[in-house]
Amino acid sequence: MEKPSPKTNKITFKSSLLLMDSTLWGAYIPVPSEIALMCKQKGISRFICEINHVLTTHSAIMPGGNDTYFILMNKANCKVLKLPFGAELVVDMVEDTSEYGMPLCEELQVLLDEDPDFLSQFRKLTPGKQRNLIYIINKPKSSELRLRTAIAVAGHLAANKGKLDFKMLNEALKSK
Repeated sequence: MEKPSPKTNKITFKSSLLLMDSTLWGAYIPVPSEIALMCKQKGISRFICEINHVLTTHSAIMPGGNDTYFILMNKANCKVLKLPFGAELVVDMVEDTSEYGMPLCEELQVLLDEDPDFLSQFRKLTPGKQRNLIYIINKPKSSELRLRTAIAVAGHLAANKGKLDFKMLNEALKSK
């Protein structure tokens, strides 16, 4: 394990890509306990991880119980890595100091900048719900679809007085 560099506070460690024995979670990367605990002590919860110098992703260290910790990996990220489960990898982590813990697409940023009611409702959501909505809005490949999705999310929050109901939102997104 490498200690954080004084200039960048980068943390580097070796691990493996594993598959969780769970219907809830899928692929994950175990994080050494000493690294997870050091980050927790410093109050750092969100990271930008570079994995094998191939994939850069915004992540969090999740507790696994019994003094174990991990980073979740979605299918798209596993596909980019092109590694079998059990393969060794190198993880470089730096603290994510962005406002929401992940990048905003331009369409969402413009809508937040131009609609103060949407911005107010969005900021009242928990950080996890904010990131979930950002992920949903960032997902479409075309700018037009991202904008439509962002507008649908803004409309959903306005219609529900800032409350997020994922079932209703999914229905609204299907009809956008």
